[in-house]
Amino acid sequence: MQNRGIVYKGRHGHDVWRGARRLPLAPSLRLRNHSPTGFSWGYGGSGPAQLALALLYDVTGDPEPAKGYYQAFKWAVVAQWPMDGTWEITANHIRVWLDGERDKRLAADRVGVA
Repeated sequence: MQNRGIVYKGRHGHDVWRGARRLPLAPSLRLRNHSPTGFSWGYGGSGPAQLALALLYDVTGDPEPAKGYYQAFKWAVVAQWPMDGTWEITANHIRVWLDGERDKRLAADRVGVA
């Protein structure tokens, strides 16, 4: 598991930072190749999908939850950030969101079994 205190920031021009360093694109591309040209946000396309996948993978260090939840994270969070603006989110906020989504899926699975 990665450090929960890490701050991720996006800046106009689609630069994404993990603390003082750029968030690398390559690790998320190895999981799914949506946007080889880079990250984006503020809408529901391939650049935001790649960013959602990269953020979840960076926070968890595990490809399975990253691949299983990145589309939901894209729509709930990444697509909501201003397209031509800046944003900031902590690793802890991402983990809280992910835990909440897991809880929702578990509850839905229980209802489906009953």
